Amino acid sequence: MELRQIECFLACRESGSFTAAARSLNLVQSAVSTSVAKLERELGARLFDRTPRGLELTEAGRAIAGPAGSMVRARREITDAIAAAQGEVRGEVVIGNLMNIRSLDLAAVLADMHRRYPALTLQMRQSMAGMSGNIAGLLDGSLDIALLAGSTDEIPGLSLYPITEETVVLCVRPDHPLAGRRFPPEALAGVRFIDYPPGWGIRGIADDRFPLRRSVIEVADQEFALELAVQDFGVTMVPRSVAERQRDLVHIDPADGPIPWKLVVAHDAQRTPSHAARTVIETLRNLG
Repeated sequence: MELRQIECFLACRESGSFTAAARSLNLVQSAVSTSVAKLERELGARLFDRTPRGLELTEAGRAIAGPAGSMVRARREITDAIAAAQGEVRGEVVIGNLMNIRSLDLAAVLADMHRRYPALTLQMRQSMAGMSGNIAGLLDGSLDIALLAGSTDEIPGLSLYPITEETVVLCVRPDHPLAGRRFPPEALAGVRFIDYPPGWGIRGIADDRFPLRRSVIEVADQEFALELAVQDFGVTMVPRSVAERQRDLVHIDPADGPIPWKLVVAHDAQRTPSHAARTVIETLRNLG
């Protein structure tokens, strides 16, 4: 059994296809499928069912997922320990990203880290489930660290490190009845609302604070939500840093005060981050 086979198995588990797994590993598709097939023969069990919908874990595949992840992490910890002893920042850090981050120039930060630490590999992943997808990735070990955003200071099982803080605002057209005044939660009763997918941080705030809103669409792009609001399709909520990019809308706070929006970097509290991961965490923390 080789670590490359384990890596191929884990990539297929996450992506659901040989092609996508090969792309994430910078390998050809045949190399990935061959590695998984060899691993299945060595273990004497089928790990995936090949279906028209893609790869689906068998019972055996689900059983080895945890130990397989531990093997890969152990390999990283060994190389990380050697690099740390030599004063180097070396290794791979898998980061869960978020869409529509405007409170910091993440691309510039990552490019600067690439120049400063050429032996550091940053692998970015983005979940359509938003913050909840990143939390799940941290807890199941598929992510080393992740960006999270919301109004809370604590998430069970995770260690959080603040980066930036702003507020979430309601965005409406200037001619909307809510424009120009702070609104109580009941003012959104029946109002057409442009929502985000379940699991997104802003969706959680809307569900909790404005349950009487009339959700008319779910979009996975805050800037598109603003474009819909400009066209009078409905109202929406975004972080203030995103709202300020759209000048055709009015930005208002709830009557009971601004809603905090905190961007943090997190890791599983039960796992000690590698030297490379700690370097990324500290770099992001120092941006605040």
